[in-house]
Formats: sequence, structure tokens, C-alpha cells
Amino acid sequence: MDERIAIVGAGAAGVITAAWLTGNGHKVILCDSKEQCREDFAVIARKGIVVKGPGLISGLCPDRMTYEIAEAMEARLVLVCVSSGRQEEAAGWMAPWVRPDHDLLLMPGNLGTVIFHRKFKEEGVTYGLLAELAECLWACRRLGPGSYVSAMPPGQRRIAAFPSTETGRALERFGKLFSLKAGASLVENCLNSPNVLTHLSGTLLNLGGIEQKKGDFALFTDGISDGYIRCLEILEEERSEVLKVMGAECYAAPLRPFMTMLKASADYPELEAFKKLSGPDGLWHRYVTEDAACGVALLVSLAEKFDVEVPAAKALLTLASRLTGIEYRQSGRTWEWMGNDAVGCLQTVNKP
Repeated sequence: MDERIAIVGAGAAGVITAAWLTGNGHKVILCDSKEQCREDFAVIARKGIVVKGPGLISGLCPDRMTYEIAEAMEARLVLVCVSSGRQEEAAGWMAPWVRPDHDLLLMPGNLGTVIFHRKFKEEGVTYGLLAELAECLWACRRLGPGSYVSAMPPGQRRIAAFPSTETGRALERFGKLFSLKAGASLVENCLNSPNVLTHLSGTLLNLGGIEQKKGDFALFTDGISDGYIRCLEILEEERSEVLKVMGAECYAAPLRPFMTMLKASADYPELEAFKKLSGPDGLWHRYVTEDAACGVALLVSLAEKFDVEVPAAKALLTLASRLTGIEYRQSGRTWEWMGNDAVGCLQTVNKP
């Protein structure tokens, strides 16, 4: 395992990925800006990564930690672990150092490969592979400087490339690191993410409780009700119809069984860490800003394109827009936003 792997983004997902790969014998370069992670890097340099979670080893330290993107881009394999709001910044930061032999994986993607493709094209740079995961590998949080928790094992995730015709090659390249399965297209992967259904709806249905908890709200402890679960089922029906009309696969597992288990968590102690994951803390949490813009807006725009009725999804998106003053249907990652890149996002390929 001599090949180095760079991780750009040292939030919870990036650092836990670094701990996972280091524990599996890989040489990892962890990179982010000094403003984002100076305190965390200082603690990790002294103690290693303090991490709790299935399959993770605490106390390990990456091969290198750096604030210099040029150092990270020495590696050919680059994992980008930033939120959707930082993807354009990350693409610009990396662009001067991108080479034709660079293979990039966004974890997760939220159609962020389109952002990177457009930025690299604008800068006139050529890359090898550009792929993304439908979901983050980890249900994780930062607990404090250099300290993190992952509530669930990573499990298997779907990967898709931009363009979709490169997905088989991306699976071969990155499947050596994680348990991955090929998705037929970027859009199919995005719509199958449970976050499209759970996060925005859970936040809006629980605004009173979120306000009362004053930053101490945990959706999967405080927010699960029969009404919430029924709302998720309605959204599942709407999403399934859109995927069906598109000729795409609905492979996501039904949410009711898992939510019912969370409600009866005393019988499932292995879910306790997941239930305690913090958030959301209000309308400016990523459960709204990210999942409205990158999930629900996409679903609604495709429903309109294919003439499918999705009244619940539209209502949630409208409410989020009115409450925040952000028109997610216009500003989100939608069918219209894809523009000329829609072929690379929607074109389906046979899954290896």
C-alpha cells in the first residue's frame, strides 16, 4: 500500500476517513486551510485522532497534515470531504495543481462533480477521474478539537462518475479503499440518498422543539414521531414515482423500519450513538441549506420536467424558501442548473 492518498477537507468526515485509511495501512495526507483546522491539527499532532465508532482505531495520526494544497496534490488519489457550500472554493484551491493523472472522489457529492468539472474546464486543466458518492461514508460529528465520533459502520455506498461512462473505472479505482457499488448515474445516486427525505422534513416539522432545545436538539432522539414517519413515507412515494418515470432505480431501503427501531431504541442499543447525533440547530443548519438546495430542489425540478406530482416535496421546499428568504428552486442544483452537463449527470450506464 505504497500509494499516498490525499484528503482535502478536515471536518469530521475527512478526519474520520483519514483515521479509517491510516488504520488500514494507507499513507494519508490530510489537508485543509489553517482557518478551518489549526486547532484540530495541533491536537492530532500530539494525541493522534481521538475517534469513537465501529471499526475505527483511536490515536492514529495521518502520514502528513498540511495547510498547503500543493503538498496534498502530490498524491494521485484525492478524496474531497467538504460540504456542498465549500465545493466551489475547494475546486478553485485545487485547480492550479490538478494533473491528468489525478483521480478525485467527492465524499459525498451532491452533484459536486459538476462544480469541479466546470471549474477545471474554466481553468483549462485536465484531470483523470471525477467521481462522487451518493452519501457520506460516516454518520459523524466533531466532538471537540481533534475528537470525533462515527455512529455507524461505513457500509456499502454507491459511486458514480462524471460523465457516467467513467463509473466502471471509478469503481475499480476507489473500490480498493471502500465497499462501493456502481450507480447508474449521478442523479439516480443523489435522489436515493435518505438525506433528501429525512433532513429538510425533520427540521421543518420540529422547529418548535429545535428552538426550545437551544442548540441541544438531536433529530433522531427528539424529533421522531408517527407524523414524521408518515411524512417520510409520502416523500418516498413521490421520489419513487420520479425515479420510475426517469427509468432510474429506486434502491433506497424503506425508512419506516429504521425509524421505528430508533423510536424503540432501548431494544437496539447499537443505535444509541446514532440517536445522539446533534442537530439541526435551526434553519441555517446544513439539514436545510444543503439538503434543500442539493436534494429536494433536484427532486422537485425533475418532477416538473417529467410531469410528476410531488406536492409534499414542493410544500417543504416552498416553506424552506419562505422561512429563509432563499429561493431554493431557483438557486439549487436542479435540472436547469445542470444545463449542458445534464447528459453527464443523467445518462445511465450498466452497473458492473
